[in-house]
Amino acid sequence: MKAYAQPPGLPRNPAAGLTINGAAVETLATGTADFSIVAMDPEDFPARVEINAPPTTRIRPLSAGIPCSAADGRISFTLPRPMKLSIDPSDGSKPHYFFANPPETAPPAPGTPGVIAMRPGEITEIPLLEMEDGQTLYLPGGSVLKGRIHVKGKSDIRICGHGIFDGGFDGVTSGGKKPSILLEHCVRALVEDITMIRPCGWMLVPAACRGVTVRNLKQIGEVLCSDGIDILGSSDVLVEDCFLHNNDDCIAVKAFDLGGKNLDGVRVDARKNVENVIVQRCTLANAEGGNAVEIGHELAVDSVRGVTFRDIDILHVHGHGAVFAIHNCDRATISDILYENIRIEHCYDKLIDFRITTSFYSTDAERGRIRGVVLRDIHWDRSRYNPGYTISIIRGADADHAVDDVRITDFFLDGRRVENLDELEIAATHCNGLRLENTAG
Repeated sequence: MKAYAQPPGLPRNPAAGLTINGAAVETLATGTADFSIVAMDPEDFPARVEINAPPTTRIRPLSAGIPCSAADGRISFTLPRPMKLSIDPSDGSKPHYFFANPPETAPPAPGTPGVIAMRPGEITEIPLLEMEDGQTLYLPGGSVLKGRIHVKGKSDIRICGHGIFDGGFDGVTSGGKKPSILLEHCVRALVEDITMIRPCGWMLVPAACRGVTVRNLKQIGEVLCSDGIDILGSSDVLVEDCFLHNNDDCIAVKAFDLGGKNLDGVRVDARKNVENVIVQRCTLANAEGGNAVEIGHELAVDSVRGVTFRDIDILHVHGHGAVFAIHNCDRATISDILYENIRIEHCYDKLIDFRITTSFYSTDAERGRIRGVVLRDIHWDRSRYNPGYTISIIRGADADHAVDDVRITDFFLDGRRVENLDELEIAATHCNGLRLENTAG
């Protein structure tokens, strides 16, 4: 196991007392959550994890099926493999995000040409880092890069390593809301393994890109506009095995001219049709604003199609957003959308929110359409606050700009298969072909 020695300047929570197989692991602190980063080899498992926490603490996502035992103000559990977990105390204190990574995939050797490498044990401040074709930015475990990254018109770039990207530098100096990592008009980009903290705006933004892979990314957003991954006017995008805590949309698919109404200091024309986006095997925690998975609001293009959200754990949507959100506030035709094998542990205000409307963010005069949406194998465990408060909305703009063909297949509410759409409290207007289907006999 590699328990990285983090730079002295990072805030810590020494009271956590985290150990793995008896070895102490540093706990770092943000305003939203504490967190720890380790790398573990196959021979490290099964691993015994202990931490100071109340006895009713839960290990999430619950689908991981990890029980814990409590004694003398500590809890312990057995980790079977590399996992990204939320250790949630019952006393209202911050969660502890435990990131047990597998070993790095092909880390660059020291001195490799085309590699920009940070130093372990150090915080490096770079207000704005740019990259060239074929370059790799390497953040080894125990290193911190504090600043912003903007890569424009490049191909075959890689940002990787078990280190930390701190997006707070520019927000502190300028007060602006700029994206932490912006990939603009790039082809074949890979972002993997890093942990992102302290954003001053959106966290990772592939804009007008083709062939982007995001893998094993961890994010802890604090500010209200801390979108996690905003896929703008991009195609052939794969997001997998990520853990995202954001105070705005965790995953958002958009297509518009960036920089007009929402972010400062950047301008990117990302008005390109979106096609072939896959988000899978992720854990999402949405806090104050936004939605867990969002298509919209800004969709000033002809089409958004072929978007799949699969095998996802939703830890929570605490605010007034939705778990499943499509907000078509421009002219796009949205089609071929699949939500599959989604597990919802908590949401409050809205479950489904599909709307064709205008908003502050609209730039097109014409309204669009939503066609062909499937929600399949959805599991929602409600709290006592949901009945009477949590609703769903499916609303077209008018008869010519409607929501068509929404299929809900095998939806489970509190472990029981839903047999009637009324159980989901869906308010539908200008909606055609909404139906519930069950594959079981």
